[in-house]
Amino acid sequence: MDYEIVFDEAEQSYRVVTDYQFSAIADWVSEHLKEREAIQKVLQKINLATAQTESNSVQYGSYHVTINTDGIQVNRQIDLSEAGDEIHAIFDSQSDFYQASTEGIRAECGLEDLTTMLENWHNILY
Repeated sequence: MDYEIVFDEAEQSYRVVTDYQFSAIADWVSEHLKEREAIQKVLQKINLATAQTESNSVQYGSYHVTINTDGIQVNRQIDLSEAGDEIHAIFDSQSDFYQASTEGIRAECGLEDLTTMLENWHNILY
């Protein structure tokens, strides 16, 4: 997984930036793993998943995170049902073209990739 850790001038903080398919992971790390303890807890869960084939699921605001031996899965819940009428107006000639989603955005990656990202993230922040 390719990523960059950049300083966001508008927010005056660091962010992880990735390709679109990993954006939910990058946003979750940038928004919820700003404290040293939070980063360490996730790294511990990765170690547990690797060593004991244990699966952990945690809710971080609108992010549902599952860590298991296969990797990490981050689901960001986004409710676009309120914007449905506006979106349908854009595609007024094709009313069935777009359906508002309540499933959100999903991203997955391997534990090794996430561990490397979190270690680099920790090094930048601290």
